[in-house]
Amino acid sequence: MLSSCSKPPQKPGPDEKVPAPTVAHPETSNNLKIEFSGTENFTIKNPKLKVSLYGADERLADAPATLITEMEYEQKSVPFTIDLPVPENAENKINPKPAGPVKYYVTISWDSDGNGKAGEKGDIFIDYDKQFPNVKLNNETQKVYLKVLK
Repeated sequence: MLSSCSKPPQKPGPDEKVPAPTVAHPETSNNLKIEFSGTENFTIKNPKLKVSLYGADERLADAPATLITEMEYEQKSVPFTIDLPVPENAENKINPKPAGPVKYYVTISWDSDGNGKAGEKGDIFIDYDKQFPNVKLNNETQKVYLKVLK
């Protein structure tokens, strides 16, 4: 130990992040390209929708997913494609910190029938019966299927 140092080493404060070990990931893009489609005839009275990206440790079945980012869009017809900006440190935002592979998925909130409440009968919603909206953070266009809630 050096006794000539006048300042003791500082520990990171509670708001400071200790850098995580770097791991090679296929995530090279800061935008997630998502194509929303469906087979129904969609009537859109309110074009404003919100798309949210969540992430979680794939191995923790009962851990809640973490909201990574969300953005509002306006769409007057289906199908449509959006670019959702994703922060470079998306995996670092997930709490609890993932120990294994990370799973990402998207959700939408859309009061498409314009009655003031999203996610109710008559609104456009993700078709979970057709496919769960898992996405990968890569340069490929991800498909998400939509339906009208009945």
